[in-house]
Amino acid sequence: MRAALLSLFLLAGACEEGHVEAAPSGDAPRAAEFRSPAVTRAVDAASELVQTRGFATQNDDTRGFLVEHATEARETPMRSGTCYVAVAAGSSAMRELDLRIYDADGIEVASDTNDGPRAALLFCPTQTGTYYLTTRASAGSGLYQLRTFRGPTGLDIRTDDVFREAPPAEPARETR
Repeated sequence: MRAALLSLFLLAGACEEGHVEAAPSGDAPRAAEFRSPAVTRAVDAASELVQTRGFATQNDDTRGFLVEHATEARETPMRSGTCYVAVAAGSSAMRELDLRIYDADGIEVASDTNDGPRAALLFCPTQTGTYYLTTRASAGSGLYQLRTFRGPTGLDIRTDDVFREAPPAEPARETR
């Protein structure tokens, strides 16, 4: 019995010496840290076209993950006498991505007219103030990226064609 206990203690001691604790991993990564090369290519292509029409990038991109029917809102100060363009693209499983702008009273003042996982809108506020730009996954879930631009009023810009130079969106894959 003594031999068995001694063996057990020696074995336990050997295990402790070779034991290496894993370094703490810290916080889990946020959805905004994940990137989709296809989504980024689409937003970059649309951005080039918007910039050739006289608009400049306004803020850093917003990235995230939206589940179906979820909406994320971004507070954005806007000035009258300035126009704003927003472009967004979703990953292949997102079948419909929508952009909308609301004023401080919660009234919708602009929305995109594009179908599918890409969205773009133009808004020229008549009043300076705080507005809310929302991104919504109306059908499907996935990663998204949003970029906003600022430019003068009076520029002729369409938003229904800003993704024309972007690579085609991959169709959503069915999962069973």
